[in-house]
Amino acid sequence: MKYTKVIQKPYCCVGACIEMILNRSNIINDGQVEIAYKLGLTLPEQYRAIYPNAIFSPKPSAGYGTQIQREEYSINNFFKNNNINLASEYHYITTEFETKKFLLNNIQNDIMVCLHCGTLYDSKGEDWGHMLLIEKINDDSVVLLDPEEDRDYETVSIEKLVKAITIHGENNGAGFYLIKNN
Repeated sequence: MKYTKVIQKPYCCVGACIEMILNRSNIINDGQVEIAYKLGLTLPEQYRAIYPNAIFSPKPSAGYGTQIQREEYSINNFFKNNNINLASEYHYITTEFETKKFLLNNIQNDIMVCLHCGTLYDSKGEDWGHMLLIEKINDDSVVLLDPEEDRDYETVSIEKLVKAITIHGENNGAGFYLIKNN
């Protein structure tokens, strides 16, 4: 497998995915929470004792967690501000054909995917965005690495992946984040 799993702390799925990417490239980093802070980690007030450097506000449209869809908290700004020689390209793709083509053409790189968690796992109670890593692509399915403690490698159809991306929506940062050397 490409990645050594880092179990995410609450609201730190993006930080955990980026930490796994940096670890895979042997890039020294401060861990998922510090990464998440730099990506605009926004939380409800009750998390102040656990995450003292987070932003505390009402729930943003994209949900609690990092705010990478906002320019000041973008992944590219994180890489630039921390002298990391990587770049992120955002791709919002909503067809199975184009998704498969994109993944096949880029699987040698690191790819994160932001999507609607409840749609991916058929769980109406999980109504939030979530970030996972693309581990590999099969014929009509992908293997995802979920940083959640209770999940691991998940094989899902490309059809379900596209549906989960579409439901979370482009305005909320859903889509693919292709990470390559800069």
